[in-house]
Amino acid sequence: MIYHIRVPLIWLCLVPVLSFAQPADDWGAFIQRIPVEAHQGKNFRLQAAVKVELIDSTAEAEIWARVDKKNQRVGFFDNMMDKPIRSSHWQVYAIEGKIDHDAEYLAFGGLYSRQGRFYFDDFQLFVESDAGELEKVLIPSGGFEGDSVSQHWGFLRQHEGFTLSATSEDPYHGKRSALVDGSGFIKPVAYGNNDNAGHTVSVNGVNLYYESYGQGAPLLLLHGNSQSIMAFSLQIPELAKHYRVIAVDTRGQGKSTSNDERYTYELFADDIKDLLDTLGLDSINVVGWSDGGNTGLILAMRYPAKVNRLVTMGANIHINESVVDPSILKEVEKRRKALAADTSAASQHAARLMTLLQTEPNRIYEDLRAIRCPVLVMAGENDIIKEGHTRDIAHHIPNSTLYIATGEDHYFPVNSPKAFNEMVLKFLAED
Repeated sequence: MIYHIRVPLIWLCLVPVLSFAQPADDWGAFIQRIPVEAHQGKNFRLQAAVKVELIDSTAEAEIWARVDKKNQRVGFFDNMMDKPIRSSHWQVYAIEGKIDHDAEYLAFGGLYSRQGRFYFDDFQLFVESDAGELEKVLIPSGGFEGDSVSQHWGFLRQHEGFTLSATSEDPYHGKRSALVDGSGFIKPVAYGNNDNAGHTVSVNGVNLYYESYGQGAPLLLLHGNSQSIMAFSLQIPELAKHYRVIAVDTRGQGKSTSNDERYTYELFADDIKDLLDTLGLDSINVVGWSDGGNTGLILAMRYPAKVNRLVTMGANIHINESVVDPSILKEVEKRRKALAADTSAASQHAARLMTLLQTEPNRIYEDLRAIRCPVLVMAGENDIIKEGHTRDIAHHIPNSTLYIATGEDHYFPVNSPKAFNEMVLKFLAED
């Protein structure tokens, strides 16, 4: 027998659950939070029994745990995404970690994605005592028994096509378990991995992958460093109502290939120019975010006939401490060193992309005067690109409009897609 659980929708710090870099729309999650201030600095173990009835062979489940600190900051986090659960038999899975010294709450629950039926039961938490032993800490309704389940569990992310119930069929322990029924889930369009819209062309010594959506005047989308077409998942549906959207994976990223040439934004701009030549396109609209904005600016400098209107978001034309905070440069170097120490091909390539962030672009403000088209220069009020640099870019472009998005950061297109899309469409529609 199935008992429907009426649970509240709890919107809490979603970004760490799945990487921002690859926004997806094929998953959901449920959550409980318990206070852990009394256990700060202690080791813990969260465990639960899980089984999955696959309908889609790529469906999966995980358990997850996250330490929430003050001011919406996040400490320890693990969502088992590197260990997806697909077994049809009950097994106990565990996450082990340490509760941060400034922790307020431990958040945890179940993750599930794509088409299947996902069973969860017997959530248990063990926390290190002062004596160094793991002791059990009560999780209310951890076994999904009784009538108080909805008081303790809520949706972290509710997705159409997934329903959460308590079921008495084959529980792991006790009389009931949680069932997330995803048999009605319909796979959304996978931007960046859509065979129906995808094309590959050979240009400039590499194969560039792009996807095309909608009808009308062409609009090119250029993503950021280490990203892909998928970064524009919240832009493509709206922009494609008005334009023929051409979203491109930059060389060496997404599904585009690479070679041994050193990465520069001039090289990326040459790739795009060759792509447009291959497609027989001139004077097109371009939207570039982060590294894509850098490429868009250089494309408009070097090949002005190719760009009708340009939108940049969080772009820069050189890199030093006047452009980003020194801590950003230190973090990039730290990541580059860690990647370079790993001899795998994936890590070596990722290190190349970090080197690009450290050494490019190398333009001066006067170079921007070569841009002939109208340009909307955007950044977030709290962008990693310093506002002074964004303002200087706009100042040196002959026909520019500056927009600093109040309260936003480098991820304005994802955090507030409606506002971002409206700004882009308004600018592109101007005479």
